[in-house]
Amino acid sequence: LHHNGELFLEVIDTGTGIDEDVQRRLFEPFFTTKDSSRGTGLGLSISMNIVQLHGGTIQVKSKSGMGSTFRIILPACTAE
Repeated sequence: LHHNGELFLEVIDTGTGIDEDVQRRLFEPFFTTKDSSRGTGLGLSISMNIVQLHGGTIQVKSKSGMGSTFRIILPACTAE
């Protein structure tokens, strides 16, 4: 979607959702809810870093039991 000079990309799932306490920490480096054999806790931190380097951000909306929506917001650029 293109709106007000911004580009939005949403990824939506119908999974178990994410508790508010976990949402507050999602983008912290090395934070994970998985055991050490399944993840390092760097994926969302690196993703946020890349998006921020391009002038954007990532938003999360989720409720336990209701799924999650991740929205990447980037500034739209126009071809010259």
